[in-house]
Amino acid sequence: MIDKNILKDLAYFKDLTDEQIGKIAEIANERSVSKGEYITKQGETATALYIVISGRVAVEIDLPRGRKIAIDFVEKGGFFGWSALVSPHVLTASCLSPDNTDLAELPQGPLRALLAADDTLRAAIMEMLAHLIANRLSDTRLQLSYLLGWD
Repeated sequence: MIDKNILKDLAYFKDLTDEQIGKIAEIANERSVSKGEYITKQGETATALYIVISGRVAVEIDLPRGRKIAIDFVEKGGFFGWSALVSPHVLTASCLSPDNTDLAELPQGPLRALLAADDTLRAAIMEMLAHLIANRLSDTRLQLSYLLGWD
C-alpha cells in the first residue's frame, strides 16, 4: 500500500475522488529502483502499471543489431507499463531507471479487478492511458522524422 496523499498530488489524479485514489493506493506497492536498473523489458508479459513518484524512467525500444534507443522519459506523475491493461499484455518497450527512482506499482490482477468494479474509475484510467499513448506516438513520429531527415 502507498500513502494516498502521494497520489493526490499527481496531475493525472486531479479529477479522481478521494475514495477512488484510496482504492488505487490500497493495491499499489512502493518500489524503489536503483540507477541503471531495468524495470521492464520489451517483449515480456506486462504484470503491472507503474507511476513515477520521484526520479525518472527512460523508455527504450530495441533496434536491429542489438542496439537500443530511448524514445521517451517518464517524469514524476507519469505512467508506463500500460500494456498491463491492453491485450495482448506484451510490453512494447523496455523501461530503465537512469536515476534512483521511486515508483507506485499497480499489479495487473488487482488493478483490473478494481477497474471492473468502478466504471467511472475505469473510464478515467483509460483516458489517462489514451493520452499517454497518443503523446508517446507523437514523440516517436517526431524522432522518426528527425532520423529520416524530414525536418
